[in-house]
Amino acid sequence: MKTNYIFLLLLILTTSFAYSQTDKIDINGVWADLDSPAENSTIVISELNGKVIFVHYMEWKGQKFVEAGIGKRNGNTIEYKVEVTSRIEGWATAGIHKLILSEDGKTLKGTYKDNLKREGPIGFVRVR
Repeated sequence: MKTNYIFLLLLILTTSFAYSQTDKIDINGVWADLDSPAENSTIVISELNGKVIFVHYMEWKGQKFVEAGIGKRNGNTIEYKVEVTSRIEGWATAGIHKLILSEDGKTLKGTYKDNLKREGPIGFVRVR
């Protein structure tokens, strides 16, 4: 029975350590779209105590697009709602991004869902 308690304690400590290490990766900074055909794509992410603020600027065939959002971070998962502040005709005006931070802290990959009922993959790479 004592062995089971020791094993359980080690499991909890290992899980807590792994979680705390992932949570310490700094996501603040400048990012860019991963594999996007858009031009001049720049993403700025700011995180403080689990609250994430996201701003995304890009150009699509000469049209400017800006979206901004607020959400939260839980470990290496980041989720936020975005609203488009400068839209492109026919594009969505709001949505949700759910991203997973890579172990090395260099990429964010996940999915988006927008208010036009479209969804798909989305990804960003750290620039600085």
